[in-house]
Amino acid sequence: MEPISICLGVLSAVKQGVALYKEYKSVGKEAYGVMQEISTGLGTFFEHQEKAQEEIKQKEKNPPKGKSLQAQALENVLARKRLQQAEYDLRQMLIYDTPPELGAMWDEFQIERAKLIKDKASFDAAQKKRILRKLENVKNVEIIGPLRLRLLPLFSQLRLLSWGLCIT
Repeated sequence: MEPISICLGVLSAVKQGVALYKEYKSVGKEAYGVMQEISTGLGTFFEHQEKAQEEIKQKEKNPPKGKSLQAQALENVLARKRLQQAEYDLRQMLIYDTPPELGAMWDEFQIERAKLIKDKASFDAAQKKRILRKLENVKNVEIIGPLRLRLLPLFSQLRLLSWGLCIT
């Protein structure tokens, strides 16, 4: 099943979960399990949204053979629009349909997502820097390694000579 279809299916499941949460709260039942399901559904939605966006990017880079460029362009635009509409629907639901005890869920989600994206970007930059540093060290070893092997006997002899001069 393609990620966009999964996103749309998960969105409807989340909507049903929110309705179920409201029903449970209105009759005084414990709604913690429902909130866990909604949370899991939201996570699944965003995971598949990312996969769908990656799939669209891959199709842009490597268009499938046998399709005209115009047809592929239209598919890409429609897929993006469906994802945008699904996220808009989710946003509207989390802003207007969630119970007041959950607070400003969408705003808090946006803040947390921005923080995680920033943290991931800084981690990726640090990782890239470490890899580049390792490559530089490997290059230095490749250059110095053979030289060290040639100079080792010379320094050994010099040390023996200096030791011999110190004894006498």
